[in-house]
Amino acid sequence: MENMDYGSGYNQYSQNGETLVPEPTVKDFLIWLLVPSVLGCVTCGIGSLILLIVWACSGKNHVRSNFAKAQLIVMVISVVLIFILYMFFGAALLVGMNSYY
Repeated sequence: MENMDYGSGYNQYSQNGETLVPEPTVKDFLIWLLVPSVLGCVTCGIGSLILLIVWACSGKNHVRSNFAKAQLIVMVISVVLIFILYMFFGAALLVGMNSYY
C-alpha cells in the first residue's frame, strides 16, 4: 500500500500497471454536483443528461465515472416514479372531475 500515494499526481501506476487516480476532494464532488445541475437548468435538462453520459462512459477517472453512473440511475428512478405518480394522480383527477359533471 505504500505505492498508492494519491496526492502527488495523475501519473501514478500500481504494481500491475494500472493507472491510479487521485482521491477526489470535496471541491471535486461539489464541481461534479454543481456543473450538471447548472447545465441542466440552462439547457432544460438535456445538457446535464449528455454530460453525465459522457462522464459515465469515460474511462479516465473511474471515481467520476461511477459517480455519473449513480447519478444516471437516480435520474432514471426519479423519472419512473414521477411517471407513476402522474398516472395515479392524473387518473384520480379525471375520475374526480367526471363526478362533478
